[in-house]
Amino acid sequence: MKNNIIVTTDFSESSANALNYACGYANAHNFNILLVHIYTIPVSYAAEGLSLAAIDTDLEEDKAKLRAELERAKSSYPGVIIEAKMATGDYLECLKEVRREADAGLMILGTNGEYSELWFWDENWLDALIALSCPVLVIPRQITYSNLKNIAFACDYKKVCEPHQSEAIKDIVKLTGASFHIVHVSQSPAKQTNIDKADAIKAGFNDLSPQYHTVENSNIIRGLAGFIKQYNIDLLLVIPRRHSVWDKLMNKSHTKQLALLNHIPVMAIHEND
Repeated sequence: MKNNIIVTTDFSESSANALNYACGYANAHNFNILLVHIYTIPVSYAAEGLSLAAIDTDLEEDKAKLRAELERAKSSYPGVIIEAKMATGDYLECLKEVRREADAGLMILGTNGEYSELWFWDENWLDALIALSCPVLVIPRQITYSNLKNIAFACDYKKVCEPHQSEAIKDIVKLTGASFHIVHVSQSPAKQTNIDKADAIKAGFNDLSPQYHTVENSNIIRGLAGFIKQYNIDLLLVIPRRHSVWDKLMNKSHTKQLALLNHIPVMAIHEND
């Protein structure tokens, strides 16, 4: 895994908590951190006629906040190399560009609320969560960093992992030295095609000596939450795909279930490398 981590901040309590988590993680595993704030011109300014003076004032205020947050982190975590960068423009495009420039292997975001409130989170934040190609680690605002002892990969066995996805998962497991669990929540008896794909997935992770689990539950999130509690899972890995179970759970009618996962960080490993 590349040794640069990007942490985004909007100067909120959840962003500060995500930075604290990132610093703890970086300190334990020798990573550098780039703290990023993106300034996007408020829609109200455009509606009222572009106010350069107002924008300049906002930029100076945000620069001061970014410096203060950087100094706070450096003071609290003197052993971690932390730099800060401010970008202006479209949120997602800026984030993609910063990621390319920093050659970052991981991005850490603090949640704007509980997972069950997903559809009320900031739209820019959601775009970043779904569209970025590097792994994205989501930190609930009440979570503090501790060494990862048990990592679980929630696998639906419907599609074999792409090589970059398998490598990303292996990197995090090897880096942390955590016990690795592969869990499949089954709502119905497995089809032969899925059994064959499951065998292929297992073969790809044999070098990690994972523990395999199948949980039978008509409610996938409830089944997963019960597993997480039973095995003291510290980090949940998921691969969001179009038309997958995770895609369906992003639907407004399902997100209340996600409250069951509010106590655990979730890392999304995306399809696009």
